[in-house]
Amino acid sequence: MVRWLHICLLLLVVSSVTAQELPQVHNKVFNFGATAGFSSALPIINSITINDIKMEDIEVLNKVGYTASVFGRINISNFFIQPSFSWTHSYANIAFSLPQISEEPSGDISRQEMDIKIKSLEVPVLIGWNVIKEEEYALSITAGPKFKYNYHVSYAPKMSNTTHDFINDSSPYDISIAAGVGVSIWRLFFNFVYEFGLNQVESDFKDKQTHLPLPEANITIDKRINVLSFSIGFLF
Repeated sequence: MVRWLHICLLLLVVSSVTAQELPQVHNKVFNFGATAGFSSALPIINSITINDIKMEDIEVLNKVGYTASVFGRINISNFFIQPSFSWTHSYANIAFSLPQISEEPSGDISRQEMDIKIKSLEVPVLIGWNVIKEEEYALSITAGPKFKYNYHVSYAPKMSNTTHDFINDSSPYDISIAAGVGVSIWRLFFNFVYEFGLNQVESDFKDKQTHLPLPEANITIDKRINVLSFSIGFLF
């Protein structure tokens, strides 16, 4: 009985301390925090060209990657400005068909696949509005630009006639607009963000090991990348 009284007393003390700290989290002029979660790259492929021949029936299979970030938040009444620095590792798979040269069906030989891996450093600058802002919880919406540097982009074809892995030789910079919804419960919060890629990138390729263009094939992909992400974070 005494043991249970001690436990109840401890819970009351913790609840009292928590209640005193709750207003300080959401009412500070400046907060900082960290997040970790999952992301899914959503490439919009306009065209794939191999030796000046456009591929057909392009399909994209989205895969789950991961992301982590640190951020600062400047609070102005119900609004806030949130610059961040994040790291993202994304995956996707692209399938396409070679154009049919003859009328005879070629079976599965004409269907090809390619895996994409992208590692990025990102700087989003978001403006947010707390739709609901209470001591214990808050609901916010955010929007703003995101500047991205893709420091590693590799393509691994699953073609029967090549063993090459490729690296991207085009501009590694991307700009997107991010919009999201966040729910916070005391210091813990959950973010859902969708990114709209603004710039179209035409990717030319080099061999991953030699960093030289492939003599037997000239491959170009015209694409734009959107991203959907979910993260869990802690606010200080």
